[in-house]
Amino acid sequence: MTNTMRFTQPPAMHITLLLAEHSSQASATLALEVLDAANRLAAPSAVPFAVVVASLDGLPVKNALGRTMSVDVALDALDHTDLVLVPGFLFSLREALPAFGRYRDWLCRQHRQGAFIASMCTATFMLAEAGLLDGVQATTHWAFADLMRRRYPAVRLDERRILCEDGRLISSAGASAAMDLLLHLIRRFASRELAQQCSRYLLVDGVRSEQSVYIKWSMPRDHADEAVARVQDWLESNFTAPVGIDELAERFGFGARNFKRRFKDATGYTPLAYLQALRLERAKHLLETTRLGFDAITTRVGYDDGNSFRRLFCQRVGISPAAFRKRFLRPPSAQLEPSR
Repeated sequence: MTNTMRFTQPPAMHITLLLAEHSSQASATLALEVLDAANRLAAPSAVPFAVVVASLDGLPVKNALGRTMSVDVALDALDHTDLVLVPGFLFSLREALPAFGRYRDWLCRQHRQGAFIASMCTATFMLAEAGLLDGVQATTHWAFADLMRRRYPAVRLDERRILCEDGRLISSAGASAAMDLLLHLIRRFASRELAQQCSRYLLVDGVRSEQSVYIKWSMPRDHADEAVARVQDWLESNFTAPVGIDELAERFGFGARNFKRRFKDATGYTPLAYLQALRLERAKHLLETTRLGFDAITTRVGYDDGNSFRRLFCQRVGISPAAFRKRFLRPPSAQLEPSR
């Protein structure tokens, strides 16, 4: 009698693509296409993913453009899933936010049962609304970082990151980071080789780590402290001049310690960090629009020491000034000043 060894195909990972009202159709479609590509490129005997598209009630939902997106099933019909993937709401977050609480119970139940939950772009807000991100490291689109900090102060937010994974909770940054997230999921739950194969076929680079290079910093103005707002106005017009923080406090009638505390309470930044951010944004603008050397730019934004400002730039932006210029320098017709 001959013993025959039988091999069974490992079960595919069950992924629920959760569509909510105002979801980004581009994010949802990209997720379906990339996961399908992974299945097609995998060995036929080991297809890694089984994807279902779900909505709260099993009915079609309207995307951010008001167009209908079809689904397969209602959330309550899914007793268990291995991974929940939520597309983002880049331009429709404020319209979508009020309904996020309706997903809390189902998301928390799935997470308790062992599911991973991954958010694309501003879908991080849905996870935060469910309380899943309290004390958890997460990221989101940089333009919505201040809003997330105000609404969910318990989240350990780091908007410099492209991806964060903490306790079976995976978050990603802005719209283009969706591809980074999907490649991460393929590598994490299928194999590194399959992720590399998908990357080659789809003509995209591997997973990036930071979005700090894309951040455009804007002055926090959503506070009611008029005295601090006057300081902000002055700094915006005079940040290229030598500015001492104690002298600035005296100029506007503050005591030094009270000024630093009050400024941070109103804006979320110390006066020095705020001044540095203004100078960095100006430097980034000059790198994008001129061919000025970095020493000349350093002087123009109010610094005397080019080496220290270069270190600050690398630390805050995530790449060197030369690498930033190579990536973002506009064509000659768009430049403002000639090379010097």
